[in-house]
Amino acid sequence: MSLRRAILAATGIAAGVMALIVVLGVMGGLQKGYIDSILEISSFHLRVEVPESFIGRSLDSLRSISGVESAVAFKETHVLAMGPSGKALTLNLRAFQDGSSRFDPSLVKALGLSSRDELPQKGRLILGKEAATALGASEGTSIELFGMSKSADEGILPLKRFIPLGATFNSGYYEFDSSMGFISLESSDGMEGLFSSSRPTIGIKLKNRYDDYRIAKEIQSMLPPDASAVLSWREFNRSFFGALRTEKTIMMILISLIFVVVGINIFHAMRRTIAAKMSDIAVLKACGASNADIRSIFVIDGIFIGVSGALTGSALGLLLIANINSILDAAAFLLRSFYSLLATVGLSSPKGDFRLFSPAYFYIEAIPVSISFAELLYIAIVAVASTAIAALLAGRRVSAAKPSEVLRHE
Repeated sequence: MSLRRAILAATGIAAGVMALIVVLGVMGGLQKGYIDSILEISSFHLRVEVPESFIGRSLDSLRSISGVESAVAFKETHVLAMGPSGKALTLNLRAFQDGSSRFDPSLVKALGLSSRDELPQKGRLILGKEAATALGASEGTSIELFGMSKSADEGILPLKRFIPLGATFNSGYYEFDSSMGFISLESSDGMEGLFSSSRPTIGIKLKNRYDDYRIAKEIQSMLPPDASAVLSWREFNRSFFGALRTEKTIMMILISLIFVVVGINIFHAMRRTIAAKMSDIAVLKACGASNADIRSIFVIDGIFIGVSGALTGSALGLLLIANINSILDAAAFLLRSFYSLLATVGLSSPKGDFRLFSPAYFYIEAIPVSISFAELLYIAIVAVASTAIAALLAGRRVSAAKPSEVLRHE
């Protein structure tokens, strides 16, 4: 293959590798943010429902298990909340044991609360910032909660309670910030009726979340017979995490089609090169070179194109995703400057926010990025394999070169 065509082919591979790294890096960052928020705030790594009498003596023994990072007890229910705005919204209300923030500081961090904030706050409701905004509430504002109380004697009864708003949290995950609240399990100020139908749940976080099956078996052996089975984060979030995995797989397949197109171009370019050099190939055969020897020349050429394109594209892709927020901020700054310049001469009115992921429209302040070594390796292997296979298929044509026919015309 000529040098110009080789450079063009390597450029195509580099562009494909760079695009795939950037797309997977951004998608991986967004998915990692969702997954981390869900595991830290909602599902924990392991969770199990236990009898009320088991809570007091269980937590210390669970925390002492090798591989367990934290264990906290809570109850959970759904209530209707109403604030000064008059708007009502459904809250996923959790009542934690007092001092839970000391045993699970990662939960406080995931919620975006200060390390000085207590979780829960005695006699106060901790609410997501979006929910507080929707209710028109600020710190100290009284929030009205409507729920249901269940008892053996009276059955199901409506229940209404008032509680002042304490701190507000900003986890960066809209579903939690708009529909989640926390109160104290011990000092609930008459709130215990809201949780009358809820069994206590112990949420457990592990140092390595992939060690969940081993630790779940150990925890299950410590539980009383009337406790539920230990539920892993894999089962609790199976449908959502499965959808994220399918989304990433399909995206990888679609973008990998770039390499198929480049491979087809390399295939046809090498076939033209082989056709133009039939006489040279025949001479090599006459000198004793086999078809396999000659094909290896083109395969090595294809591998070199793939390797050089993969290395260049990987370097550019990693450089781009490492600085993607700075690049977008710079582009937004240039656009603002351009429109400001036009506005000064009366050709345009000043424009607003030019950021691609502006907080005015998206619930993120910056583009998160995360890509694993396994994904980088997959991209590089596919890039090199596409060019090597294309060269190998094109090289089959060397068998058509006949030394006798070439020498007859000399």
